Amino acid sequence: MSYRNAVAAALVATTVLGGAAYATEQATKPVATQESAAQRAVDNDVGKLSKDGAQAFRDMHLARLAIFDADPAQAKSLIAKAQAALGKAKSDDAVFLKAESELKTPADLAAAKAAKADKAADAKATDAKATDAKATDAKTADAKPASKDKVAWVPVDAQLTLGEDFLATPEKASAVTDANKSLAKGDQKGAIETLRLAHVDVNFVMAVMPLDKTTADVNQAATLINQGKYYEANAVLKTAEDGMRFDVIDAIGIPKANVTGSTKPAHQPPATKPDSKATR
Repeated sequence: MSYRNAVAAALVATTVLGGAAYATEQATKPVATQESAAQRAVDNDVGKLSKDGAQAFRDMHLARLAIFDADPAQAKSLIAKAQAALGKAKSDDAVFLKAESELKTPADLAAAKAAKADKAADAKATDAKATDAKATDAKTADAKPASKDKVAWVPVDAQLTLGEDFLATPEKASAVTDANKSLAKGDQKGAIETLRLAHVDVNFVMAVMPLDKTTADVNQAATLINQGKYYEANAVLKTAEDGMRFDVIDAIGIPKANVTGSTKPAHQPPATKPDSKATR
């Protein structure tokens, strides 16, 4: 889908945001689309995603495609749907407050991927590649420092990814296979618990949009479309899409009570506290 392609492009070739099929194809990389708001608070469900927010983002992108296809009527219809979805998303309990400076940009994820790929190379080569990765997203990155003021973010997509220190063993490979089966059934919590018990380090990577800023951009784009200013409307919608940020969360750090209702204790290192990475 075009929506998925747009999100994937924003990730600058990282392995974030995909489906359960990817996990099945690559048994050592359980990558699956998750509905997750894991870091909202310790007593909240990790399976939260704003369906209205996701719909709004999809409609925003489809509106841009309609403009490219010279279909103003379709663009007007889609932007109206995006406005309605964002209005509903404001009351969604998946929305959370966080400073932009605490989130990752697409360039940050690309740089981390480059650094990981070059781990065995010399420091100079690593630095050069990380710099190149950041430059790839220079047009979408903000020139000014990210704000430290807390604003509302709406999760529009998320995914489980393996930690960078993952080392395949028969036990862990079996856990990944079992987790994939759980994911295929839509049982995200069961998948997380299976990986946790096998000491498989997994992270959540949530794609989030600034709710108020995105709403303002979409409203402005709607006004421009109504005025027949399609080029300007497309530019505003691109700015809105470029506002996407990523929240990287250590799934192993999520308190067990939030992952499953089971009373069976999790076999993991002690001292996991409520103020771990899973909390805001």
